[in-house]
Amino acid sequence: MPPRLVPMSSNAPRTSLVDRVAALLSEAELPEAGADAAALVEATSGDEALALQMARRRREGVPLGLLTGRVAFLGVDIATGAGALSPRLETELLGRLALSLLPGDGVETIVVDMCCGTGNLACALAIHRRGLRVFASDLTPETVNLASVNAAQLGIANRVTIVQGDLFTPLAGHGLEGLVDLIVCNPPYISTGRLARNSARLLQHEPREAFDGGPYGLSMHQRVLRDATQFLRPGGWLCFEFGVGQERQLGLLFERARCYENLRFDRDDAGQPRVVAAQLRPG
Repeated sequence: MPPRLVPMSSNAPRTSLVDRVAALLSEAELPEAGADAAALVEATSGDEALALQMARRRREGVPLGLLTGRVAFLGVDIATGAGALSPRLETELLGRLALSLLPGDGVETIVVDMCCGTGNLACALAIHRRGLRVFASDLTPETVNLASVNAAQLGIANRVTIVQGDLFTPLAGHGLEGLVDLIVCNPPYISTGRLARNSARLLQHEPREAFDGGPYGLSMHQRVLRDATQFLRPGGWLCFEFGVGQERQLGLLFERARCYENLRFDRDDAGQPRVVAAQLRPG
C-alpha cells in the first residue's frame, strides 16, 4: 500500500524549494537529505518559511516523523508521535528480512512484533501479507495508543492486536505458546554508558526507553531471545535489529542459548551487519 501523502506537484517553485531545503539538510550531513526535504515541503504544502523552519529543526536532530506527524515505512503511511520512537529508514532492513522469511500473501501466519513502538513493523507486515495475524507489544501507553491508531487508520485492526506490558507478559492468555511463526523485534540497543556520553540529542526528542539497551546494549535482546522459545513453533524465526559492531556478541548469545539454528545476518547499504534471524531448533 503506498503512503497516504498527496503526491508532490511537479511545478518549478515547489521543486526549487525542495532543492533549497535539501541543500540546507545536506550541510548537516543528513544521509537522506533529498527524501527528507521532499517530505518537509510536502508536509508544509510548499510554505517556504515553514519548510525552512522545519529543516532547521531537522538539522538539530529532530526526527522527520516528529516534524511531519507521519512517515513512510516500507511504503506504508505511519503516524508518529512524541511518545514513541519515530521509525528509521534502517529498520526497513528488518522489515524486508521478516518479509523474506514469511510465506506468500494470503497464507495464514502468526507474527509477534515485540517492542512495537508506533506499530510500523506490525502494520507494514500485515499490509504486505494479507494472511498475517499480528500481535504487537510495547511497554508504554503512548506507544500502544499510537500503534492502535495506525492499525485502525490502515484498516487492519482486525488482524493486528496491540497489547501493553513488559515484553511477552501481556501475550499470556492469547493461546500463542508454541504457535508463532515469526517474532520480529527492534529493541533499544545503545549501551547506557554510550547514551550518557554521546546521545544526549536523541533524548531531547524521543523517550529514553527507546534507546537504552543496558550496560552492553543487548539487555533486551537477551530477554527476548530467552523468552521467545515459549512462543515460537519449532522452525519459527526470531529476527532482531542491532547496533553497528554488535553482531559478534549477538551471535554468541544465540550460540549459548543452544536452541537456535540457521543464524543469518543481513547487511545495510554500507556493508554493516544490522539485522539477524535464527530458527528455533526442533525438539
